[in-house]
Amino acid sequence: MFAAEHGLLLARIFPYEAQYNLSSHRGVDRPFKLGNSPKMHVFVKPNGVIKTPRDIQLCCRHELHIVIPDDDDGTSAICSLDQILAGDAIENIIQQNCVPDGVRVEVPARKILEIHESHGSARVAVFLVVYCSERYPVTREMADEWRATAELEVSKFIPLRENRRGRTVSHPFPYPALHPEIKYHTTGKR
Repeated sequence: MFAAEHGLLLARIFPYEAQYNLSSHRGVDRPFKLGNSPKMHVFVKPNGVIKTPRDIQLCCRHELHIVIPDDDDGTSAICSLDQILAGDAIENIIQQNCVPDGVRVEVPARKILEIHESHGSARVAVFLVVYCSERYPVTREMADEWRATAELEVSKFIPLRENRRGRTVSHPFPYPALHPEIKYHTTGKR
């Protein structure tokens, strides 16, 4: 996270084997410990070409709550319920309008809340939006700016649940930690 805050992107991790004597240089000649399986972490300045493998990408996430405007026959005035639930439209709006090139946007989970679950007067679709450091570093501060832009852009097409706007994004986490913590059922292909 410190590296990302200073504009560096984690590009590779591989096993490290010391090629030199592991002793200190301060007069006390005790070797330092590398642990059982030391790793070499390679950081680079992002150039738009180097792509970080998914298993070492840092990500931030947040929920986006969209009010499903129903008309008399149960379909949305903007698009069908299936199109809303698929999440592709939301993902495309955010990817194209809200994040810099090199940040991958995913919507890995979504759920429709019925009226009694949302404590409101309409059904709500909840999307888990994830910003991943594919070719550009991701920090919490940057992701929070992207979240604010995403809320503004998406609200141009579909109304948002007002009491869920402006919530801060998560701290950065490694991409492999995302899927075990998803609490909603994923629909569609992933």
